[in-house]
Amino acid sequence: GSFYGIGNTGDALRQLARALITRGGPANLEARTEAVISAEEERANRALAPYRPALSGKRVLLYTGGVKSWSVVSALHELGMTVVGTSVRKSTDDDQARIRALIGEEAMLFGQVPAKEMDRRLRAGEADILMSGGRTQFVALKARVPWLDINQEREDAYAGYGGIVNLARRLHGALTNPVWAEVRRPAPWETAPAAGTAETQS
Repeated sequence: GSFYGIGNTGDALRQLARALITRGGPANLEARTEAVISAEEERANRALAPYRPALSGKRVLLYTGGVKSWSVVSALHELGMTVVGTSVRKSTDDDQARIRALIGEEAMLFGQVPAKEMDRRLRAGEADILMSGGRTQFVALKARVPWLDINQEREDAYAGYGGIVNLARRLHGALTNPVWAEVRRPAPWETAPAAGTAETQS
């Protein structure tokens, strides 16, 4: 099970309720769990509504490992985003099968990516944002592409109903930050007329 994403969180809670009932838990636990899921899903979807338009259709390059390689994908899909590739470092065969089922055969699965290659992919416009650990954030920043921390040492929680709202808020903030439009503009000396042209002579 996974607690990343609204659907996965509900499924995980249902599995837990059923497991507890088989071990002597109260018979009404499933009904109570469904009531909690319904209320939390409604609250989460309301909170996500302002972020969805800006996130829908955006492409994510996910550079992490292990369980996060597939569990975060579901949450990103629920936000309307496309995962163009994900790393499979420290991922088991089962993890990789889950990834393929989620993102399809056309998406990239890769292991360790040299910084130069990641820089090339980002500069080529293959993704709108990089989600990774802190060690690769500077690759994204040098390529003038938004970056979001997905490592376990991050400050925000992304799991559970509140977590996906946190994730959407942080993604929205990274993607819509006006700094990206500024740093992508040509520098003044790149757009100034060359010496000796008609403009400089007039």
